[in-house]
Amino acid sequence: RMIQDCVDTMVEMNVKVAFLPLGVVCDLQKKPELRPKVVERLKMAGEIAAKAGVVIGVETSLPAVEEVKLLDEVGSPAIKIYFNFSNAVKNRRDIPTELRVLGKDRICQIHATNEDGVWLENDLKIDLPKIKQTLDEMRWSGWLVIERSRDANDPRNVKKNFSANTAYLKQMFQSR
Repeated sequence: RMIQDCVDTMVEMNVKVAFLPLGVVCDLQKKPELRPKVVERLKMAGEIAAKAGVVIGVETSLPAVEEVKLLDEVGSPAIKIYFNFSNAVKNRRDIPTELRVLGKDRICQIHATNEDGVWLENDLKIDLPKIKQTLDEMRWSGWLVIERSRDANDPRNVKKNFSANTAYLKQMFQSR
């Protein structure tokens, strides 16, 4: 029912992508025994989304190879990956490699952020020029979502932190 409500709202608002974090409770990396149930539910969600012509983006902590397998199991063009830089960084995976493994057609949106501490432009764990080059080579286009990456010296200054990360992403992705 909640998925149907979400999809109905998407249609009313003319929104094409919804975000469904599998999160802590359904972390398939830590709780692989949940996979059959998650796949079953994603198949149902995919049917609902496909009928409405929308996409549900799922975020997992799985490596890209396993995300491809998950999407293949679900078998719906309406279920795609919401790729989060932070998941790759935390698990010591190379972001450009993960993006290439997924391919442009399996990625609906990209969460272009890492954990708090530094702005994106100062984050040594995220090589945004290389990521941009990879996405260009893949011919991927879509939304980049910004959330964290706050300066540890001024974490409560949301406007300053968000503006800095937005300006950097615009500089990297819109100037060429």
